[in-house]
Amino acid sequence: MPRTSEGLSFVAADVEVSQDGVTWIELSCYGSSIATSGGDRATGEVNVYCDEIPIVKAGKKASKDLTIRYVYTEETGASAPFTNIHLWDLTEGGVVYARYWPAGKVAGNFTFSTGQAIITHHDDPSGEAGAGDPVLCELAIKCEQLTKTIWVS
Repeated sequence: MPRTSEGLSFVAADVEVSQDGVTWIELSCYGSSIATSGGDRATGEVNVYCDEIPIVKAGKKASKDLTIRYVYTEETGASAPFTNIHLWDLTEGGVVYARYWPAGKVAGNFTFSTGQAIITHHDDPSGEAGAGDPVLCELAIKCEQLTKTIWVS
């Protein structure tokens, strides 16, 4: 099989979060990493007397987890990531929406979006006294699925 040159790096990614799915906060200049997990399909199996191999059947898929790490700042206002996400986490239900474009927010590129999701944890700033690294926070959310679509706007 020939090698592909269509692979991407995540350096041009765009990331946004929202509490209502309408007004978005840009995280691209704050974002450090995105990790997805979950979505595994449940399976069941049983062994029977007459054979050495089990009977295996498929079940439902699990929810997805999305973890976004971003740079902490003490900005305030409508576009301040930490301030707003912290408030969303304190509200009942911790509702959040997230979307990202691995190749950048350009018409024709794919976007992955959560739909309404739930904040499972949002870190407060922390760090070490001697390190010069920027302070990162982590936003972890749980959603039904990530939907892949072509961005048209």
